Amino acid sequence: MSKKLNRYGKFSKSMSSIKIVLLLFGILLSLSGCEKIKMPIAPEVSTPDTEPLTVMTYNVYVGSSADALLGVENLLQVPIEVAKIYNGIMASDFPGRAAAIAQSIKTYQPHLIGLQEISLIRRQSPGDRIAGGTVPAEEVVIDFLEILRAALHAEGLSYEVAGKVENLDIEMPIFTDTGIDDVRLTDYDVILSRSDVGISRSVGANYTTALTFETLGLEVKRGYTAIDATVAGVTYRVVNTHLEAEAIGEESRVAQMGELVNILSEETLPIVLLGDFNTPAPDGPAYQLLLSAGYVDLWQMDSQGTGNTCCQAPTLQNETSQHRKRIDQIFVRNVEIPTQILTRTIGDTASERLPSGLWPSDHAGVVAYLAFE
Repeated sequence: MSKKLNRYGKFSKSMSSIKIVLLLFGILLSLSGCEKIKMPIAPEVSTPDTEPLTVMTYNVYVGSSADALLGVENLLQVPIEVAKIYNGIMASDFPGRAAAIAQSIKTYQPHLIGLQEISLIRRQSPGDRIAGGTVPAEEVVIDFLEILRAALHAEGLSYEVAGKVENLDIEMPIFTDTGIDDVRLTDYDVILSRSDVGISRSVGANYTTALTFETLGLEVKRGYTAIDATVAGVTYRVVNTHLEAEAIGEESRVAQMGELVNILSEETLPIVLLGDFNTPAPDGPAYQLLLSAGYVDLWQMDSQGTGNTCCQAPTLQNETSQHRKRIDQIFVRNVEIPTQILTRTIGDTASERLPSGLWPSDHAGVVAYLAFE
């Protein structure tokens, strides 16, 4: 079932330039030896028997930091901090950012995309939480998944939801100009599949390990979603996850990674595991746990990029990229790996910023292009 990866891919946009590009790649390889090559634009043309697999992972960012809320000691501060978070989310312009992300997706047209922090924001006015009420907020304010799918459609792309898991679902009071409302955030991890990919065995589940904040009565659920994806007659087990945040959840994150390794331990299909692991390469404990379980990190360093993917300022308004660590990653297992891997980051250059100056996300996305013999 597994096939050896081929370092020679077809990276041309038109049939007339395929031979020229392959010749140039051959020259570059012969001159550079083990030097890694920056992956150009994904191909639009390939033969059915040798179709490469292209995958992407992207944390699209909810749009605001919750650090101040998680650190409150006086519950009277909660509606104030929730208002700051809510206003930050609205100011982050996800519709505009989704359009930029969709343009990146159009450039590479991956078969499969793992997305994290796909958020659904709902409100209730007036709210009842501050008085101990339990009626859930249902009025949709912003639905990241529908907005992104609309942006993809506007780019002429056809992607379906192949896998989805609901993680955190929290509702809290918020101060407004007219009183106290409730605002509800539901977080999802999602796998999108291109319309020509065969999908089966879709599952989504939460880890048993979850970080808790007793003062807020909050349990931060994390999970994974997995699918079988068939491309050019080859079936892969594709898994997307978002582990606990780096700064506050080392113990939980390692435990969650251990759970996922155990869940996949008996899998015989070629595995593509991607996501925001919140564990920095190469020394993060959860990262090392994956390596010890036989997973191979597809990122290859080159002279033009470090692979760092995190993090821009919470407001996304910093002029120069602040990425200093590599926590968004793509791994494989049950696949024989050659010395040459073709990967790159996206959404992290000045030219990819919105006209408003916002970055598409606080994270960079990562694309991996795998060509097979």
